[in-house]
Amino acid sequence: MYCNACGKALSDDARFCTYCGIGVGYGHPPIRKKLVRPRGDRKIAGICAGLADYLDLDVILVRLIWAVATIVSGIVPGIVAYVLAWIIVPEEPELRPVVATGQPVASQ
Repeated sequence: MYCNACGKALSDDARFCTYCGIGVGYGHPPIRKKLVRPRGDRKIAGICAGLADYLDLDVILVRLIWAVATIVSGIVPGIVAYVLAWIIVPEEPELRPVVATGQPVASQ
């Protein structure tokens, strides 16, 4: 197998080129995940949903772990950590529809 970007020979099971670092078959480097609070699938502020997405875990599992950790720690530290995360973790960007002219639709 050969790298699409630099043309160097690679092993058949390679996921990335050892010479240029480009993902094999992708044509571009992998995109880094960012921890954000999603606009959908929220219960309170979206902290657990964002963590679940970032860590590739089930959101219910993350919520259960957070609840148990909050109860075991004496409730206040878990609530304070949640509120701090609510303040620190950015919200997912809003997606706006685009019309045929390429300009976003005005908000109402």
